[in-house]
Order: sequence, then structure tokens, then C-alpha cells
Amino acid sequence: MDLKTLLISSRMLLTIPVIGALLLTLGTVVMGLGLILSRGVALLAAWDFSPKAAKALSVVVIETIDLFLVATVAYITAVGIYKLFVSQTDETILKRVKIEKLVDLENKIIGVLVAALAVAFLGSVAEAKSALDVLYAGVGIAAVIGMLGVFVKISTPTD
Repeated sequence: MDLKTLLISSRMLLTIPVIGALLLTLGTVVMGLGLILSRGVALLAAWDFSPKAAKALSVVVIETIDLFLVATVAYITAVGIYKLFVSQTDETILKRVKIEKLVDLENKIIGVLVAALAVAFLGSVAEAKSALDVLYAGVGIAAVIGMLGVFVKISTPTD
């Protein structure tokens, strides 16, 4: 088996993250439904229609919608990975990735790093103890993304 055949057939390894993303989708949807059933029903069962109760219900609605949006992102990720890599024919995979020069590989890796940094920032926002923590995380991540942008600009040859 030559290296090209190995690379083409190894795309089936990406079924693992596809299945993982689908499981994340399922788990997040179930969590959202559980949130609706536990907190939403408890708020309504209290038969309290005060402004304070309405605000509490609004928080439950927003948290639930947030979970469903996260589930949607996980699902789109599963479909995207499957469509881009797993379901493609042998030669289509190698053409689709389009890495012809070192700068192409660098740009693809930097794109993934920027996406990972954005996700890390969202995680830091969710766990932040104060607005200052969010600011520090945002400035730090923005500085790294900015430097990656400068690197791309400097390293990309002009034709």
C-alpha cells in the first residue's frame, strides 16, 4: 500500500468525530429538553406571574435556546466533516484539500487555530467570574489572532 492510498483510505477515521458530533448533538438536545421540563415546568407550576417569575422564565428560555444552538453547531459540524471527507470519492478528497505549497498548509492550520481560539474565548466567557476576566481573555486571544493575521500577511507571497 502506497502513501497516497493510505491517506485516501484513512479518511474513514473521520467517521469517529462525525459520530462524536452526532452524540454531542443528541446530548445537548436532551439537556435542553431536560432544562425545559425541570426548570420551566417548575416555574409555571408555581403559578407565579410576577415580573420576577417572568424574568426567571426568560432566563430558562434563553439558556434552552442557547443549548439548541450549540446542538445545531455540533450537527452542522458532523454533516460538514462527513460531506467534506467521508462521503467523497478517492481522488476528490485530495483535490478538495488543495494544499500545493507550504503557505497553503500554514493558512489552513491558522484558520483552524483561529476557530479554536474563538471557541476557547466563548468557554472563558461562560466561566468568567467578572467582566474583567472576559476582557483579559478577549484581549489575549485577539492579540494572538492579530499576530497570526500579520504572519499570514507577511508570509503570503504576492503574485
